[in-house]
Amino acid sequence: MAHSVGADRWRKRGSGAGRGVPSRAVMRMVFTDRNVRRIFVLALFLGLLFVFRHLAVLLVFFVLFERALGAGAKWLNARFQVPIAVAVLGQVVLAVCALALLSFLGYTRVVPAVPQLRSEIEGQFHHLREWLQARGWEHTVSEHASQGLERAQHYAGNVVGFLGSVGKSAIYVLIGLILSVVFLIENRELERWRESLGEDSPPRIMMRYFSYLCDAIAITAKLQVIVALVNTLLTLPVLLLMRFPSIPALMVFLFVMGLIPVVGGVVSGAVMAVLAYTHKGMVGVGVFFASTFVLHKIESYYLSPRLTAQHVKLPGFVIITSLILFEHLFGLVGLFLSFPSLYVAAKIRESWADAEREHEDENRLSGMMRISREPPAPRPR
Repeated sequence: MAHSVGADRWRKRGSGAGRGVPSRAVMRMVFTDRNVRRIFVLALFLGLLFVFRHLAVLLVFFVLFERALGAGAKWLNARFQVPIAVAVLGQVVLAVCALALLSFLGYTRVVPAVPQLRSEIEGQFHHLREWLQARGWEHTVSEHASQGLERAQHYAGNVVGFLGSVGKSAIYVLIGLILSVVFLIENRELERWRESLGEDSPPRIMMRYFSYLCDAIAITAKLQVIVALVNTLLTLPVLLLMRFPSIPALMVFLFVMGLIPVVGGVVSGAVMAVLAYTHKGMVGVGVFFASTFVLHKIESYYLSPRLTAQHVKLPGFVIITSLILFEHLFGLVGLFLSFPSLYVAAKIRESWADAEREHEDENRLSGMMRISREPPAPRPR
């Protein structure tokens, strides 16, 4: 009889009348459909990026063409009431004509000049290294300076080599242009199709994540190109005043270094300061450090805040740490992946932080936890 009573009590606890059901309900609340969908879509998004990583150049060209043609088409539509499709196609025709004219005038001279440009840059580094060794610094300063120069030369060579290989990847440029034109012309149809999907449906969430990635690419490209152009143009008068040799090669070096976030400005400033000392002594170093200081202030307090404040707000320490980690993991490419990765991660986190829904889930979860702590109701006799 005692055994029968004990077995009956155990069956009551395990059958769901006690705490078993609330605990399972809590687990169901933790793994809600929305949370599972978030994790699934995020894993799918990262998996697609990894599988199709070799098409990253195509994505970059698509974003650049789409943003440039889209901005021009919107301006023409707002100013002259030109239809979007006509404005996009008109810009493409003008761009093709301009490209054909430039190809006819200078393509045969520009493409063969890439190896010569690289050799001139390497010659400048070789001359600087010989100058350091001639001053007897090969065992002290020269060792560290040579390492820095070799790294700067490696970065410059990689970027110049990339610019020279763009012609070999012209198919990506063409496909990116075609995709951007079709996207802009069918933008309304695509928008209606997107609206027909559910707010939390996986396809719509996936499109939202890719829109974050495209925004990050556009912001990064815009920021770095503007910074590189400003740095190069403001440095040109200094180079002309100091009568440096091979000014075109140095201009290209400054521009490509300006395309590298953070590290490019530091490396180019150090190299140009040493070159100024070799040609003009301490006066040249003072002039170049003053110009570098002005450029740094313009970039830090005007260009970068205006370009990034409307899109993302991140502490400087986080950005610098991310640059170091990404450069260590991926090399030179990591410097370009750092900011887009942070931007996309921040945007995804914002999309997940739905205050109203999180509050509802918290109340329901608290209710389940409260029920799980209550003693089971006595069974009627």
